[in-house]
Amino acid sequence: MSTIRRLLQGAIDIHVHFAPDPRVERRSDALEVAQYAKAQGMRALVLKSHEYPTTPVAYTVAQVVPGIELYGGVSLDEEIGGLNPVAVEATARMGGKVVWFPTFSARAWRQSGGQSGGISILDEAGRLLPQALQVLEVIRQYDLVLATGHIGVQETYTLVQKAREMGISRIVITHASSMTPRTGLTVEDQKRLAHMGAFIEHCVHAMMPTTLRIPPQEIARQIHEVGEEHCILSTDFGQAFHPIAPEGLRMGIAWLLQAGLGTEAVEQVVKYNPARLLGLGG
Repeated sequence: MSTIRRLLQGAIDIHVHFAPDPRVERRSDALEVAQYAKAQGMRALVLKSHEYPTTPVAYTVAQVVPGIELYGGVSLDEEIGGLNPVAVEATARMGGKVVWFPTFSARAWRQSGGQSGGISILDEAGRLLPQALQVLEVIRQYDLVLATGHIGVQETYTLVQKAREMGISRIVITHASSMTPRTGLTVEDQKRLAHMGAFIEHCVHAMMPTTLRIPPQEIARQIHEVGEEHCILSTDFGQAFHPIAPEGLRMGIAWLLQAGLGTEAVEQVVKYNPARLLGLGG
C-alpha cells in the first residue's frame, strides 16, 4: 500500500459541502461523498452547509452507508436566524457536532468583498453580543465544536478568549490560510490562537488553481511554523469545478508530502487532530 493511500485510510475531513445548495452548484450529494469516502477507507466526514443544519442529512445518509462516521452541524448565517441559540440547541439535541459562526453572512467577509450589511458578533464597544454569549453557553453545555466561520480577526480573538474562559475546549479557526486575503489573519495570528487552545484549519480548497492558488509549500510552512499538533487539513470541497472531497483530501496529502511535510506530521493533521477536535476515540 502506498504512503498516500495509507494516510487517507482512517482520515477525517471536517469540512465537506454537498448538494442540494441554494447558492451554487455542488459536485456531489452527501450520499455519493459518503460512499466514495468509505471506499477509500476514510473514518469520518463532517457535512457543512451555509444555509441549513446538516445533522439530519448526516444521520440519514449514515443509515444507508454504514462503516463511515458522518456528522453535521449548523452555520449561524442569516438563513437560520443568525446568532440563534435555539437553532444551536436543536442541532446539539439531534447529535450535531459543529457550530460555525457566521460565514457568508459575516460582516467582515462581506466587507472584504465590497458588500454591505452582514452579521458582527461584537457590539460597538468590541464586546460579544448577548446572542453570541448565549450561543457559547449552548456550545459549552453540549460540548460542541466551535468553528469561527468567516468572522474578522478581532472578532476571532474575542470569541476564542471568551470561549476558553467559559471552559470550551473544542475550537477550530476555520480555513485560516483562506482568511489571510479576506480578513488579514496572519501566521502570527495562527500561532497566537493555537497558543490559546484552538486548532488551525487549512483547506485543500485554498491550494487549488481555481481558487486562491496558495502553493502547497506555503501551507506546509505554516503548519510547520504553528506546529502540526495544532493544525488540521480538510478540503472545503463540494464545488462543481473540484474533484469529489475524498479525492481532494488524497491530493492534499500528496501535495503536503511533496512539499516536505513529514509522514507523521501529515498523519497528525488528517487523522489524530480532527479526531481530538470532534471528541472521537482512537
